[in-house]
Amino acid sequence: MRFLSKTISALLAAASMTALFAGCGKTSEETVKVNVWTPDSHSKSVMLELVDEWNKTKGRELGVEIVYTVKEGDIQQATEMAFASDQGPDLFSSVLIEKNRTAGNIVPLDELEGGQEWIDSMFEPGDYDGPAFKGDDGKVYCLPRNVNAFGLVYNKDMFKKYGIVDENGEPTPPETFEELREYAKRMTDPAAQDYGIIFPMKWNAFYSADVAQLLIGSTGKNHFDCVTGEFNLDGLKPIYEMYLGIKEDGSCFPGSESLDNDMARAYFAERNIGMKFAGSYDVGVFNNQFPAKCDWGVAPYPVADKNNKYLQHMGVGGWMALSTGAREKLGDAKALEVLKFFYGEDMQKRLFAEGMALPFNAEIAEGVEIKEGLKGWKEFNEIVKISTGGYTLASFDLTGEKGPQTVFMEDIWTGNVSVDDAISDLNTRLNAGMKKFYRNNPDKDFQKLLKPDWDIKRD
Repeated sequence: MRFLSKTISALLAAASMTALFAGCGKTSEETVKVNVWTPDSHSKSVMLELVDEWNKTKGRELGVEIVYTVKEGDIQQATEMAFASDQGPDLFSSVLIEKNRTAGNIVPLDELEGGQEWIDSMFEPGDYDGPAFKGDDGKVYCLPRNVNAFGLVYNKDMFKKYGIVDENGEPTPPETFEELREYAKRMTDPAAQDYGIIFPMKWNAFYSADVAQLLIGSTGKNHFDCVTGEFNLDGLKPIYEMYLGIKEDGSCFPGSESLDNDMARAYFAERNIGMKFAGSYDVGVFNNQFPAKCDWGVAPYPVADKNNKYLQHMGVGGWMALSTGAREKLGDAKALEVLKFFYGEDMQKRLFAEGMALPFNAEIAEGVEIKEGLKGWKEFNEIVKISTGGYTLASFDLTGEKGPQTVFMEDIWTGNVSVDDAISDLNTRLNAGMKKFYRNNPDKDFQKLLKPDWDIKRD
């Protein structure tokens, strides 16, 4: 009996060990890996920490492990090739909505169980309107999370040197285009190698970032008027004239046409230059890449009339999209939890504190202590509060013709065509090009672009 008892005990122990190991194997098999791709290399270290924390807590509870990968090069091409071989990511950013939707690569977030309620808890419908978020089917495939704010960086030391200060001796950045020209002229002294402003005209985004983006804050509209349904560039006249006036005064740093943005930023950081148009991404540049030797500040874009200001331009894009395969292997509930993690306030606060990203909702950053030494970061976040992602512009076909950027650089800046004539010609050709595009693309719904109640005037 004693021998039998020992034998039974041994068999039970062996069975227990077998069950234990079998259980371990089963747990491993049930952990679902979620592959996430993004091109955002600047925030990689912080994101990997956040992902690791989530995997060890909420992820372990759900049986989900996020594998976060920063893809170098063209992420659009990488995802397209991966989906073609059935190896696409589960979540990915920098998404071309319509292309991926028609290919069947992504699923609508508002169709997930509980998805619309989650979206409604964070956004107003207008926050995610446009091709960066919705497909032509009207469904939501991406949501805004981070933004780029824009403004004028100005050299406080130069402003003080030339007496552009208030009664307390504090620098007063320009509020209008006329003031910007005036201040640039006052701060220019070629003998001392002082210049009022610098223009990176060789930069391929110069026209869109430093010229066209100024329009909406002055008129409430872009090149395309979403109320009338027509292109109208008349509001660009004071902007074009400001540039020509600064050129006439000789107030910009010499050689604008040969300066790319990196060179212009390096010059602003190193030399006596009063002003430069910039984006929130330049905070890292002037704090780390090209540490500014001057005391500098950030101001909103100037406008044509300080008594008529509108919300100014803000860069907003869609972030994470969910693949069709991810929904199938995760199910709606778990997929939604992963999305909540990437769009959540905790992540946004951490990225803001580290100077990595400005939250779409500026209120999320309130009270967050930012990393020491990040000059300009709080100021750009304040600008978010007076900014808008705008609305979707109408498409146009100007095949073989000059567009606004080329007209500005080749005709207006050179003085070959007057501002009035250039704007009149662009209005005519853009509206004709718009009609041509929608006539040749009847599947595109022009009426969806109209917003008869659009009004973004600031108090």
